[in-house]
Amino acid sequence: MHPSLKQNQLYITVDIMIMTVRKGKLLLLLSKRKDPPYADHWALPGKLVEQNETAEAAVRRLLEEMLPGPEPYIEQLYTFTGVDRDPRGRVISLTYLVCVPWAKLQPFLPFSTFHCFHLTSEEERLGLKDENGDMLQEQSLAFDHGHIIRTGLTRLRGKIDYSEIGFSFLEDPQAFSLSELQNVFEAVMDSALDASNFRRFIRTRYEKSGRIKLIDKEEKRGRGRPANLYRLSDEQNDCVKGGAENE
Repeated sequence: MHPSLKQNQLYITVDIMIMTVRKGKLLLLLSKRKDPPYADHWALPGKLVEQNETAEAAVRRLLEEMLPGPEPYIEQLYTFTGVDRDPRGRVISLTYLVCVPWAKLQPFLPFSTFHCFHLTSEEERLGLKDENGDMLQEQSLAFDHGHIIRTGLTRLRGKIDYSEIGFSFLEDPQAFSLSELQNVFEAVMDSALDASNFRRFIRTRYEKSGRIKLIDKEEKRGRGRPANLYRLSDEQNDCVKGGAENE
C-alpha cells in the first residue's frame, strides 16, 4: 500500500487470509507493519490493485511473491467498504481465503516476514495465539482486519461440512486417510469429533455421492492398524486446485 493516498480518490486493495493446519491447529499468517498507519500492528497480507489488472490477478501476484509454487485454493470472501477503514483515504478491500497444506507452506516461512497464529473464536470473540500461547488482542490488528478474520473464519466453518474446502488443507488430496481429514475438520471447528460419527458422515456425504473414492490399498500411518486411503474425484480435485474465486 502506498504510504500516502490522494484525497477524493478511490483505491482498491486485495487482502488475503492465508490459512493452514498443523498439529491439530488452524493457523493464520500475519505480519507486523513497520510504517504508519498502524505501525507495530499485525495485519493480513495485502496489495493495491493496479489500474491494468483484475483483483484476482493482484491476488495471484501477491501469492507469487509470498509463496512460490503450485497455486493454492483461493476463494473470494467479501468486499469491505467501510468509509473510515483506512485513515489515509478511501480504500475498498476485496478479501480472499487462501487454504494451503502445511507441507507446502512451511519451506517458505523462514524466508518471509510472516508469523503463524493459532486461529480460534468463541461467541464472536476472535482468538489469535502466537507460538508461545500468548493471546494477540484484536486491537493489535491493523485496520478492520479483525472483522475480516472473523468473517473469514465463519465462512470456512460454515462451508467445511458440505464443500471441498477442507480437503485443500490435506498434504495429498489423492491419498489421504479419514483420520487425516478428521484432523482438519477438528482444527477448523476447534473441537473434538467422534470418530465413528465423523466416518459415517464422510461416507454418507462424500463417498456415496462419488466425491471421494476409496483407493485399493492400505497404508500404515503412525501407530495402529493400516488406514484405508481415499482420493478426491477428478472433478472435486479440480475444485480444490482452482478454488472458488467468485463464489
